[in-house]
Amino acid sequence: MLGWRVAYGLPSHTFFSSQSVDKSSMGGRCSAFQSNCRKGVDRKTSHDHGGNLKLDIVILGGGFAGVYCAKTLHRALSRESSSKIGLISEENYMVFQPMLPEVTGASISPRHVVNPLRLLCQGIPVFKGQIVRINWPDRKLILNAGAFSGNVEMQYRHLVLAMGAIVDLSRIPGMPEHAYLMRNVGDAMLLRTTIIGRIEEANLESRVEVKRRLLSFVVVGGGYSGVETAGQILDLLRSIRGYYPTVSEQDLQVHLVHSQDHLLPTLSRRLGEYSARKLRERGLNLILNQRVKAVTAHRVYLENGSVIETNTVVSTVGNAPHPLVASLCEENKLPTEKGRILTEPSCQVKGEPQLWAAGDCAAVPHLKGGFCPSTAQFAQRQGILLGNNLARSLHKKPLQPFIFKGLGELASIGHRTAVADVFGMNFSGFFAWWLWRTVYLLKLPRLDRKIRVVLDWTLDLFFPRDINLLSPRFSTLLKEIHLEKGDVLVQRNEPAFSFYIVKSGSIEIFDDQGTIKTVTAGEYFGERALLADGIWPFDACAAESSSLVSIPANIFHQMVRGCGSLGRLFQKSAGKYESREMVEALTRKISSFTGTKTAAELMQRNLRTFNPGMTVRDAVAITKSHPHSSYPCVDSARRVLGVVNREDFYEFLKKPETVADTKLREMAFATLPTVHENVSVNGMMELLIRSGSNKLLVVNSEDRLVGIITVIDLFASETS
Repeated sequence: MLGWRVAYGLPSHTFFSSQSVDKSSMGGRCSAFQSNCRKGVDRKTSHDHGGNLKLDIVILGGGFAGVYCAKTLHRALSRESSSKIGLISEENYMVFQPMLPEVTGASISPRHVVNPLRLLCQGIPVFKGQIVRINWPDRKLILNAGAFSGNVEMQYRHLVLAMGAIVDLSRIPGMPEHAYLMRNVGDAMLLRTTIIGRIEEANLESRVEVKRRLLSFVVVGGGYSGVETAGQILDLLRSIRGYYPTVSEQDLQVHLVHSQDHLLPTLSRRLGEYSARKLRERGLNLILNQRVKAVTAHRVYLENGSVIETNTVVSTVGNAPHPLVASLCEENKLPTEKGRILTEPSCQVKGEPQLWAAGDCAAVPHLKGGFCPSTAQFAQRQGILLGNNLARSLHKKPLQPFIFKGLGELASIGHRTAVADVFGMNFSGFFAWWLWRTVYLLKLPRLDRKIRVVLDWTLDLFFPRDINLLSPRFSTLLKEIHLEKGDVLVQRNEPAFSFYIVKSGSIEIFDDQGTIKTVTAGEYFGERALLADGIWPFDACAAESSSLVSIPANIFHQMVRGCGSLGRLFQKSAGKYESREMVEALTRKISSFTGTKTAAELMQRNLRTFNPGMTVRDAVAITKSHPHSSYPCVDSARRVLGVVNREDFYEFLKKPETVADTKLREMAFATLPTVHENVSVNGMMELLIRSGSNKLLVVNSEDRLVGIITVIDLFASETS
């Protein structure tokens, strides 16, 4: 459990009161804790703690579709106390996404565009968690409640999919690493902070090319989100430029890249061209009929070969099907339309009377043909219809079709200007902007949020925009942990959230059969769990006062994916933590041929050794006449000082200060595990596995080097 506190930056000392063992009785080992673990081998684990919630209806998603479905269901079934409804969302609030660009432009407080789900859906239980898996045939799902609770199993009769879509930028190289998004309130806050941070940095920059790059902002996508975001960035920059004396109007550049020949393609061409003209008049560099080819930390590359120097890229494109919906459809052969689950006009999934879908993850037939667009007004009304139809289904009544055609569309392009298509009538300019604000204010849930937004808008008319650089100082990704002797780090069957490096001290790793390995300073562990199923296969506690470095699992996986050799290294080192059963099975296999032979009977005695007083010239002669991967280095009494690996020796030779007469004592020696000559095959095999080595040095009772034994020697003895 401490591993979770470490991974999330929680204070570890507050946890030890309930999990630490009696240090006075440790005797250098975690014996008391091991004993407790052996007694509790069959206990329920926190990874899957046995929680089992049973509901009649489960709604997945806290957006427009999910919230309005829940509200409608609650009203329709309010008199039926036997019907249990639950709403599951990864956040405990609903985001009013149409107003996110204004959060970026600092004209609305971020707190005013979110609504707590428990206040919106009063009377409906809300469960905040992340869906791990949906088991449709068994009517079950696995919900991860959090780092300390683990997974909860939830059973249901009816399932509503309202999870929306996700953003997938992987098709454009560099876009996932460098682009800012506009999907959630956190994205808008981060972008606002970044823009103000860029202008603060540029205010101190004297190099023209660097300043221009800092103050160049690229928005990708000419739909509603892209146009509104670009307009708000323009407004923000123009309104605050006067506070930065070294920043000129010419330094500020906002680029909008769009793949089509006019903006806002779902509106009329005339409104799209009007938007383009107004944005250009305010200084926007509009690039039409172009796609982004690649993105780096300093540049945006377009398909026509042109390059935009910038440090800030905003992506409003890349919508993709939700992976949970995609996997559900694939596993259960459910019909889809461009990644969205296909439904009847009633929002019931085709062929599945207990499965429903609405919003961006659903392909709901449109009255005019085709499928409904992924907009808030359609998601909201689909949620309402779905809630009513689900209630009608429970009452054995006929279902109603979705007949909403759409009221129109509006887009704010900044500077108190907008475009609108309402009931077939087109508006532009100030009136359209007033209409945009009026419509969205009316649609904003809850009265208190409406009042707060009106106040924000009113204050924005009379006072300058807020230019506070609110940049939260998060803890570093690499966290250091201090453990006292006997403090518990992780327990078996808990989720693994971290990879650990031991700086000092030692950590004992064990299972119910005994110690697997003692990890000492300079060594690491956790890779086996992270590379496998993400569950700790062992227990770990401090064998002495120790310090560790914790690397979060997501950073570990990025390292492994980004560097193939690093991934192979961790795959190999993961073998050090094989269970005792696996080790014993392998040693039994070899022992069936070797019998009770010891290291002295199986080792190679003819060794080529180095000594620290040997010159580089002499060592080179030995490596040439007797090529091996490593050479033990011993003193005059043949006591092992270390090992000279061939690769390390080559690196030592390349150093400018290394000459022919340089002594080997000037280089750092590697280490190999050692065993006494009377050690059995079982002991040798376990040491080879736990050390991650393929060879052992053999010493006698006086610790003098007498031989070397490799894995090949053990296996070769099978056929000898």
